[in-house]
Amino acid sequence: MVTAQFMVILDSSIVNVALPTIQHALRFSPVGVEGVITAYATAFGGVLVLGGRLADLLGYRRMFVAGLLAFALTSLACGLANAPVVLVAARVAQGLSAAVLAPSALALLTTTFTEGAERNRALGIFGAATSLGFVSGQILGGVLADTVEWRSIFIINVPVAALAAVLAARVIAATTPKGERRVPDVTGAVLVTAAVALAVWAPAYGSEHGWTSVGVPAAVVAALVLLGVFVVVETRRRDPLIRLSMLRSRWFAGTGVATMVTGALNGAVVLLCTLFLQQTRHYSPLQAGFAFVPTGLAGLLIGVKVAGPLITRLGVRAVLTGTSLLSAVAIAFLSTFPGGGGYLFLLPWLVVVGASFTGAAVATTVAVSSGVAPDEQGMAAALRQTAYQLGVALGVAVFLSVAAAHTGALLARPVPVDRSEALAAGYGLSLMILSVLSALGGLAAFTTLRTARRTTATE
Repeated sequence: MVTAQFMVILDSSIVNVALPTIQHALRFSPVGVEGVITAYATAFGGVLVLGGRLADLLGYRRMFVAGLLAFALTSLACGLANAPVVLVAARVAQGLSAAVLAPSALALLTTTFTEGAERNRALGIFGAATSLGFVSGQILGGVLADTVEWRSIFIINVPVAALAAVLAARVIAATTPKGERRVPDVTGAVLVTAAVALAVWAPAYGSEHGWTSVGVPAAVVAALVLLGVFVVVETRRRDPLIRLSMLRSRWFAGTGVATMVTGALNGAVVLLCTLFLQQTRHYSPLQAGFAFVPTGLAGLLIGVKVAGPLITRLGVRAVLTGTSLLSAVAIAFLSTFPGGGGYLFLLPWLVVVGASFTGAAVATTVAVSSGVAPDEQGMAAALRQTAYQLGVALGVAVFLSVAAAHTGALLARPVPVDRSEALAAGYGLSLMILSVLSALGGLAAFTTLRTARRTTATE
């Protein structure tokens, strides 16, 4: 389960470093090459809810193994792509397979381990895999692109996913869905998939083509309309795709907000710091990737050794509030370093960021699974991961745009401004806003996560 999570997160970040190489090799246009990233993110985020519900209805192990095998095949297709349209199509298919795999993995974990200390410890390791996967993707992408070939960043998934599928079939007990096998809510699935896909795609489009372009408000309005229709349809179904009573829970709503903030921080902070090192300190992509090794190691240590027992002792509310406030302090310090600042000044705060981000990710995962019936853990996992993906998409797109706009304004002043200082100021402004966002996420957790609401399939 942890291997699957590591691989899915790794694949969402490994492409970033190798993107210029891919653009040159397949002759992508400067705008078109972004489709390699947005195709995966849109398909993954859009289909998570359906993937999670299918896992609930058809069995977690069955969908987990199917997702692993599909991920292996689609990764091979990405690695063998010989034209831009082929690679983008393969990335869509890869995102779809990840949307089946990810909620199945998390649902298997939450149903395998008993709620409480045992599950908290397991989710701590699961969260460490998330943190380590994101940082490892940046490092491994640079290593493979520089020393082997860009195709290797995809093909490396094939043996890993295939081996994990074989092991899963041998060591994970089969799950039998309760009651009769039900037909998935096709209408609801189409509506929510289209709505979430548009919501994930809109910020990426706005970042690339400008936030005032007609595509952004059109996508947002269409997503809201589709969600409204989805709610109406679901209220009339006997066996809905998503139980709306779960979404109305104060606990679940608070967890969703905190998860989106966690996703925004994870997506934006590391990327902004990476760009800071490359564009103001002139690090190579590979050097910038290795600069975040301490961040990943801190996340690994917190996930494996600290987060689970700490949540068991103090509770989700205290840990999520504390890690959010700790992140706010660390990000605030990161925002203050000028263009001439060195890596050693960044290092302690990058370590704090790695630890606090992982702690928050584990806490939100524990929170979303608390009190949920065993046959609805797939749906809960999918909703959590959808909120996280939306956070990542919004965080990266919005805060890169804020940084670029502020840098552009400084460079346009009549009095000349050093380019490195202007870039650092742009990244610093975005990081300061993210620091405030992290503090607000902690406040949301403190005010909403008081007592876990027990939810059942018949509620």
